[in-house]
Amino acid sequence: MSTTILTQTEKCKGAMLATAIGDALGWPNEIRSNNRIKKPKISDFFVEWTRSCRQLIFHDEKIMAGEYSDDMQMTLSVARSIIAGDWEHFFAENELPYWLNYERGGGSALLKATKSLSDKKVLLWQSNYTKTYFSSGGNGATMRILPHVIAAANKPDIEALTLDVIKDTLITHGHPRAFLGATCYAYALDYLLRKDTVLEYGELVSAVIEGQKDWSIFPNAEIFGSWLNVANKSCGYDYIHVWEISRENMLRQLDFIKASLKKGLMSDDVDVLTQLECFGKVNGAGDVAILAAIYLASRYASNPPLGIKVPAFSFGADTDTIASITGGLLGMLSGTSWIPIEWRTVQDYNCILQIAELLLAENKKEATKIEVADKQTQGTDWVTTPIGKMRLVDTREVPNVKLGIVYKKKWQTALGQTLYIKDFKQFDNQMHINRNSSTQMRLDMPSHTGTTATPTQLPTDPQVLPSDKKQESVDTRERQKQFILNSTIIKTLFEKPEFKENITVGKVLKVIKALIETDDDITTVANHYKLDEAMIELIRACIK
Repeated sequence: MSTTILTQTEKCKGAMLATAIGDALGWPNEIRSNNRIKKPKISDFFVEWTRSCRQLIFHDEKIMAGEYSDDMQMTLSVARSIIAGDWEHFFAENELPYWLNYERGGGSALLKATKSLSDKKVLLWQSNYTKTYFSSGGNGATMRILPHVIAAANKPDIEALTLDVIKDTLITHGHPRAFLGATCYAYALDYLLRKDTVLEYGELVSAVIEGQKDWSIFPNAEIFGSWLNVANKSCGYDYIHVWEISRENMLRQLDFIKASLKKGLMSDDVDVLTQLECFGKVNGAGDVAILAAIYLASRYASNPPLGIKVPAFSFGADTDTIASITGGLLGMLSGTSWIPIEWRTVQDYNCILQIAELLLAENKKEATKIEVADKQTQGTDWVTTPIGKMRLVDTREVPNVKLGIVYKKKWQTALGQTLYIKDFKQFDNQMHINRNSSTQMRLDMPSHTGTTATPTQLPTDPQVLPSDKKQESVDTRERQKQFILNSTIIKTLFEKPEFKENITVGKVLKVIKALIETDDDITTVANHYKLDEAMIELIRACIK
């Protein structure tokens, strides 16, 4: 257990840093990370690794030791939104659409919600994909709500905090498991933040159980009426009933955790995490993540490094997110002094500390202006973006890309966060020729186009997007998209066995239509049409 009572500032800095550390340590081991090394080894250090990417075009990307993924990216996005003021709008209009430029490892639910905001200027629950939205119970919301807790440190109000967390969650996720995971995490963090005596072994679990009325409360109909109406009509299940089932399941699991902790050394982490569904089909759910984190933070409160390492190397679980939010709890309990020297090399270490301080400031926006002004961001090397001023630090070419060149550009925000933004350029012999060329086929199709560099315009009420606003987003953004196929890509496609055996022109056209008109990712389209992802990527590269 922690034997030193820390200041709130120290706790918040520890929570932010440990969140990034857990993410960076666990990301290479996460199933969806596409790590080229299939069996990573357990290590006390951050490792450099190679990731197979689908962004822009298939290529391998080197991830430097200590770099984090979407968990910490989203945490910092929410933090910037709170600092900017009117956080709901800034997060939905600026941060989420721009995140598509530099995202690393984002889950499908988060990506779909973000693309809806970027391309259609509409919240996903008000789109044509409501069933998909209300089935999204992942931990993409749970992982990012720490800044809300820190920002409310000087104004203890668990009801107001829970309200903000619910508002944050519904922007991207709609299933009760996502909400309950996020609100439970916020409650646990807030409890540790305000704890001014020594935390007893197992106390956190008991506190969360006792506080169930605060974190498991159903969304207020007076505030979320429009959203609840859509949920009841479009989710495809009894929303209130599923909320209650999810809540009761969490309480049963919390009782199980409490009993497991009483076994002390006799308790087996793998057995407990298995019972908590960390290795099952719902291992990425929000409630699963926070339950695992509460268990691990409780068991390893006196040994935070081990508490983070256990989930980070629990292969088969959602290693980065569980390690990240476990780190958030342990950091909120123990501050920063416990962090090993080798972990202080985590990406954006100083930036993370600074943002924690800004979140704690009385006038967050003014404090940030002073910090930015001190960096002399008025120079010609700084550019204005929807999320603030940034400057280009480095540009490198990604090797071994067959159809062109991927440029990986390293940017730095005024507050010091590192963002990697990529550009793809085809080789000269693949540049487009005129419409009548015999070596090129082009198919023009109407579509909507979006840019993540332009802030999304949402109405004043974050819960409602009027139908005329939806129509405006369609009418004003429509243009012709071109499908351009050249001889080099035709040759590459013919090398694919399935192209010779079971693909027709009709199927190709359906794939093109899906890539242009839907928000589905490469994997979804490939699975739907039973084609190789590399082939879908080749086809997508031809859409301009």
